[in-house]
Amino acid sequence: MRTAPALIAAAGLLLVSLTGCSTPGSASCDSAASAGSATKLISVSGDFGAKPSVELPKPLYTKTTERDVVITGDGALVQADGTVGVNLMLLNGRTGEVLQQTDFNGPGASLIALAGNPTGFAKALACTTVGSRVVAAISSKDAFGPAGANEAIGLKKDDTIILVADIHSAALPKADGAERPIPSGFPSVVTAPSGQPGITIPAASAPTETKQTLSRVGDGATVKAGDQVMVNYTGVLWDQKSVFDSSWEKGQPLVFQADGGQMIKAFNDAVVGAKVGSQIILVVAPKDGYGDQGSGTIPGGATLVFVIDVLGTQRPTQ
Repeated sequence: MRTAPALIAAAGLLLVSLTGCSTPGSASCDSAASAGSATKLISVSGDFGAKPSVELPKPLYTKTTERDVVITGDGALVQADGTVGVNLMLLNGRTGEVLQQTDFNGPGASLIALAGNPTGFAKALACTTVGSRVVAAISSKDAFGPAGANEAIGLKKDDTIILVADIHSAALPKADGAERPIPSGFPSVVTAPSGQPGITIPAASAPTETKQTLSRVGDGATVKAGDQVMVNYTGVLWDQKSVFDSSWEKGQPLVFQADGGQMIKAFNDAVVGAKVGSQIILVVAPKDGYGDQGSGTIPGGATLVFVIDVLGTQRPTQ
């Protein structure tokens, strides 16, 4: 998966970011857009997963954001403050020109986080279901803020953005599984309302073997080898009791291919087989981490602690 296209980035949408103005869990489906006079004028045809054919009268303007679901999927719900994987087409409502599009034949190429400032893109995509195709007319104000569009990206101030999107995946903003007691000998974890963990390392010596447990047990899809999986994580050095890496601090969940060789084996193995919504506490012995040589800010011989929220998973299209 890649992050969302440049045009959406230019619109100020919070891409794969859970650190916006709103707190995960605070958004609701009341903020989702509904069909209106503008979307009723847009004709979208074609099957889900295939490039759509779009017809609209020109020029087409709207002062609000409207959304119509033209194909209703039966997959997971896109939470109002979650992250959605989509293939999409963006058009200029004034000219009908295609501004940007992804390849509709593959898995969702763009990841868009819906948490943060309420935008037209979030209103258009929130509370849909995986397998759906939506069409939206997004006002310039909702897409770009009070100043409207920047003409440097080929749009005039009051231009409406037409969005057609296939919803391929839905990810959580944080682990939401049932809490489970943490066994003795593991680090303890407390979480902020956002989901970001605080980790306390025991006073005891670091374990000599890699081990893991679940502090939250999810009930979502099971991560399988070959999946694209999204997680948030914090990594702590056992002896130094300091954070060496955190996707929460970066404001961007990590997306990787399970069993793709991108992660150390212990991290990968902990995630494969876990259910979406789970929170994993993983203690990695040096031999299963970065060994005696270390890596970057990780010293040689370091025992690592990861707290991993499993947010979403997606099978590649065969």
